[in-house]
Amino acid sequence: MFLKKILGIFCLLTFLFLPLNCSAAKPSVAVIPFSDQSPRHGIVNDNIMSIIRECVETDVVQTGKFRPLTRTEIQKLIDEIKFDQSGLVDPSTAAKYGKMIGAQYLIIGTVTGLGMQKVNQYVAHLSLRMIEVETAEIIFAGRGTGQSKISTFDALQIATEDALHGQRGIITMLNGGK
Repeated sequence: MFLKKILGIFCLLTFLFLPLNCSAAKPSVAVIPFSDQSPRHGIVNDNIMSIIRECVETDVVQTGKFRPLTRTEIQKLIDEIKFDQSGLVDPSTAAKYGKMIGAQYLIIGTVTGLGMQKVNQYVAHLSLRMIEVETAEIIFAGRGTGQSKISTFDALQIATEDALHGQRGIITMLNGGK
């Protein structure tokens, strides 16, 4: 009887703490602020870039393969980037920042094109790179294109979805190309 109680308590504790242990085993990821390198640089404001970054972070975390860093950790990274002002396009520079906050992976996004293709036809191009912080190696890179008759923001959202889930998307590649 006593042995059954101890075994029951052990099973209960194992069940309760197992999700915590599995969560801790997931590698940490931070999606850092995107840059606008489009020829019409400056069209996309910081709020739009922040919304797009949030969409990428949400979709990557929803794969169940990564643990996101806290807002405090990411804000520390953002503050350091603003202080340094050296640019985040270079993977080794990004990896340096990632190490500072304990990220194992970073995702960098760059708006590479934004404008109008035809009258009332907005087009956007986005590049995403997933970097392993320890080696500064780009392990996945995705590109997306979006077109919209509504706005450049809608075109950018479509490009983001394509860069994540499209044929050349990083989440598609994370899932083995499926």
